Amino acid sequence: MGTIAIAGLGAIGHAVTKGIGQGIGGLRLAAVSVRDPAASRSRLEDLEQVPQLVPLQHIGEYADIVVECAGAEVLRRIAPSVLRSGKQLVVLSTGALLTSPELLALTQEYRSQIHIPSGAIGGLDAVAAMAEGEVRSAKLVTRKPPSALRGVSWLAERGIDPDLVRQPLLVFSGSAHEAVRHFPANLNIAAALSLAGIGPRRTMVELWLDPAIRSNCHTVEVDADSGTMRFSIEATPSANPGTSRLAAQSVLSLLRRMGGSMIGNA
Repeated sequence: MGTIAIAGLGAIGHAVTKGIGQGIGGLRLAAVSVRDPAASRSRLEDLEQVPQLVPLQHIGEYADIVVECAGAEVLRRIAPSVLRSGKQLVVLSTGALLTSPELLALTQEYRSQIHIPSGAIGGLDAVAAMAEGEVRSAKLVTRKPPSALRGVSWLAERGIDPDLVRQPLLVFSGSAHEAVRHFPANLNIAAALSLAGIGPRRTMVELWLDPAIRSNCHTVEVDADSGTMRFSIEATPSANPGTSRLAAQSVLSLLRRMGGSMIGNA
């Protein structure tokens, strides 16, 4: 049976650990690493089976699969040692793969060991299939409620207070590469879409601040020689309004497939 370690117990990490505790064939939760054990005590005690609490810098020593749920800074700290030890790494902070040169180099060297969940959009398998031919354009249009964009420094620098916006407002338009630089915690899905398709500089992104909605809404449009794809999803926010419940569920779905593969190779 394969083992899993989780880095981070925020809204997504906690949901993933609880989901694993309910059972994923071929896998068990072996360890968790958090930056502040005292602050995470209640979430650890909330688990049916409390895993081993391990130092972040050594997390790769405790499991076959490491799931990063703690942000770009943590990903940069753990990715090199995890990948060089031959372990599998599931990445939630996908935007960091585009903005950190050292991580971008790791994706080229250890491509088979890095796994990116579909997050709050899905459809990435179809995008990757279309990218086997000619993709002429790819675009993500995201609409978020004010609660999801509070505290974003890029907006504050432009004098935009999300709570004072009364009509839908286009707050960003540009490439996926630019999007994840300005919104590192809000547009990881743009990075995931770009990596599945035509890259971060050709994948276009619009981000709208919409006070009339309560969910994170995403529309993906891809035009290729194999066809045209357009789909939308309205994703229910998690306990953290900046992320969607579907993000954690996409991790669990990915882990379930990985667990089946490990059983098959046993």
